[in-house]
Amino acid sequence: MRFLRLEYLSWWQILPLAIACWGLRCHYLRSAGRRLPVASRFSSLSRRTTWMGEVCVLVLTLVMGAAIVAALLRPQALLTRRTPVIEQQDLILVLDRSASMRAHDIAPSRFARATKEIQNFIEHKPEGIGRIGLVGFASGSLILSYLTNDVETVSFYLDWISHDPQTLLGTDIGAALKNAREVARKDDRRTRKLFLLVSDGEDYGGELARQVQSLRADGYRVNCIGIGSDTPVPIPVIEPDGRETYLRDERGQIVKTKFEEATLRQIAANTGGRYLRSTTGGELATSIDDIVKGERKVQGWRTTTEYQDLYPLALALAAAAGAALWLLL
Repeated sequence: MRFLRLEYLSWWQILPLAIACWGLRCHYLRSAGRRLPVASRFSSLSRRTTWMGEVCVLVLTLVMGAAIVAALLRPQALLTRRTPVIEQQDLILVLDRSASMRAHDIAPSRFARATKEIQNFIEHKPEGIGRIGLVGFASGSLILSYLTNDVETVSFYLDWISHDPQTLLGTDIGAALKNAREVARKDDRRTRKLFLLVSDGEDYGGELARQVQSLRADGYRVNCIGIGSDTPVPIPVIEPDGRETYLRDERGQIVKTKFEEATLRQIAANTGGRYLRSTTGGELATSIDDIVKGERKVQGWRTTTEYQDLYPLALALAAAAGAALWLLL
């Protein structure tokens, strides 16, 4: 404990002054009581104070005065805190940008909601997440950003693919996982890698099983977030003039997409990762946060010592005593 403003210590003299004023008050009340006696039949209605009430007035006055003086002295307490040291890990995002992700069963679309929540996450990434990499995929896969501490770079590419008007048909999750593994393999830092696949689960590639086996052999776990409803919905496409229509097959029938959960569950189960589902889009932020927190490991503890001001507590005590005194009087 220490006091920063000891020059205000002389203000303790208000306490004897308060006691003296209280004594004068008691003397005045006794004198007034002798001059203006109350008949016994009206004693129950009288508001004249008792000795117990006067003692309470004195105690509350002294508490309020002492608390004000203590606040003026700026007391500080020495506190020791233990905070966990979280292992730093790098996050590799694997984002499905195929045509089916443009479906509107999740507002404004599966893809738009996914990119928005990922943007929010990387802008406020939690402790323990260091660098971030980004892989986008449809029928093919593209490494958009290798692992970087510059979140603005990742945000730029997320914004770019969000506004890309191309209709990317087909989905090859295996190719995407291969590129994600390549991002981890080319990194020269020995940090733990966290893989997060966000997709509606459709897969028309031929190497998913092989890539899952390779990731598992390397000790990598792939966490999956499935996004989409169970109801089949049309696949939007953007025409050259900017109008949005729906994808049609050779017979002119509207092509519909349905969320495929089994693929994502299998990827997560075979690599030891977690699978979470978002059917409305509102669960995306929580799902990302849950997966990241679930992968965190505490390496140790950091002990810090710092002084903390106590004058707010003293002021609060003075205010409480003042309020009680006001009610009592």
